[in-house]
This record gives sequence, structure tokens and C-alpha cells, in this order.
Amino acid sequence: MIKKILALIVAGILLLVAAAGIYWQLNKERLQEEYAAFRRSSAPVLMYHGIGWENGPDWPRSLVIAPPLFEQQLQYLTGRGYHIVTVEELAERFTKGESVDKYIALSFDDGYKNNYTQALPLLEKYHAKGSFFVVNRDIGSPIHMNEAEIKALIKAGMELGSHTMNHVPLTEIDDKYLAWELSSSRYFLKKQFDRYVVRTIAYPNGCYNQHIIEEAQKYGFYRGLTGRIGVNTAQTYREAPMAMYRVNISDDGNGVLGFEERLERAYLVGFLQSKGLDINIIRDFLV
Repeated sequence: MIKKILALIVAGILLLVAAAGIYWQLNKERLQEEYAAFRRSSAPVLMYHGIGWENGPDWPRSLVIAPPLFEQQLQYLTGRGYHIVTVEELAERFTKGESVDKYIALSFDDGYKNNYTQALPLLEKYHAKGSFFVVNRDIGSPIHMNEAEIKALIKAGMELGSHTMNHVPLTEIDDKYLAWELSSSRYFLKKQFDRYVVRTIAYPNGCYNQHIIEEAQKYGFYRGLTGRIGVNTAQTYREAPMAMYRVNISDDGNGVLGFEERLERAYLVGFLQSKGLDINIIRDFLV
């Protein structure tokens, strides 16, 4: 029975792909114009973890981007005229109705020490910005940034964000612990970093739902980053500031070409979403 259901699902997906191909051929010129306009009005948020050479205990090697590759990615973006900003700066442009053509935001999850030792010097070299999401529990551990290093990031114009107190998937914990993971994270970051006000959260493991969104807003967060692929527009930000799209960046062995393909795929997924076809829903269903 399960095999038959899966076969029907696969057949349905293949049918949709075929229909999309036919639709593209019939409307190619118009869709190309619409796609070009969509790209000018949308902006990706890239999701990084470690920037270094070493493996860590909590993430696979593919999530550690070697510094030379990270620099090549920055060169790719700056060479194509991108403005590399923080998530907060990008959100402000959406809010003010300003152009985001050739704008892109960088985000770094988990607060690893190599974000300071490796990522920061390269960001400054290319006059780029980024948002760094730290786990309160891990600040100062051997593989995570300490207080002085995080203060240096802030002084350099980077954004500090919350990755919660303990990096626990928020959808898997009891409601009574949400205040600790959300509100206490903001409180202690403000206390520890010279009254810095954290406004952005990156959900641990990308786990969130409407209830988590409402709780995060209640405890003072303005915007949230998910692990859902796509790009952000003024409309998506206005409708769901607590569920911004991101592009996961990992080392797939294809160098800058792999990076370019991920970026282009995100724009295409975002365009399809604007047409009512959300790839994330299909992916979630299959998973």
C-alpha cells in the first residue's frame, strides 16, 4: 500500500514537472522578464556555520567552509556588485521600501571561534557585514567565541543575534522552558554586551511553528531566520518577518561553482514561491 502511495506521489511530481516545462516553453519570454524583475526585488540570506579548517564535534565537515573558499565566495559577490549587509540592515531596507537589488545578507550560526579568527578579517577585507547568532551556554567554550571576541564583532559593525540559551529545538520542549530559551537569551546578551539589544533570532535546527513565532515576538524579537530555502522580498518580510528564508552554504566539493548554483537555485525557488509553488512544502511532505 505504501509503495503504491509513493508511486502515485512520484508520478504526480513528474506530471507537475512536465506541465511546468510545457508552461515555460509557451510563456518563456514573459517569464524571463518577470524573473529578472523578481531578482531585482529580492535578497537572499546566506547561512554559514564554521569558517575554518577543523572539524567540530557538532557539525559535519561539509558545514565548515575553508577560509580560501569563503574568500572566493566574497570575491564572487563583490565582483558582481552585491552589497553584503547584516540581516538587520536588510530588514530595515524592506521596512523603509528601499531597493534591495544586489543586496545579500550573511548569517553565521552557533558562534564558533573561527567566526572571529577567520570570518571577521575576511569580511572586513571586503567591506562586508554579517549577523552572528550565538548560544549563551557556549560563549567562552574552547571552540566558541568568548566575550571579548563577540564585542569585537559588534565594534566592527556586525549584528549579534540569538541562537537561544541552549540550542534546543524549540518545537520539542515544554512551553514552560520557552521563556528561558527566548527571553533569558536576550536579557543575558544585553547584560553581557554593554546593553546591546538583540532583535533577531535564528531558530536552532530551523525548528519553529506559529506558536514559537508568537512567543518569540512576545519576548522582544523582531525577526526570525529559518532553514527554509528561498529569498526574501518586501512582501514576504511584511507578511512573515519571523520566518525569513535562508540559503544553506556548505562545501559540496564544487568550489565557487557550487556556491553559484546554490544562490541561483534560491532565486528560482523564491520566484516559484511568488507564483504559488512552494518547494519547501513539497520537501517537508517528502521528508
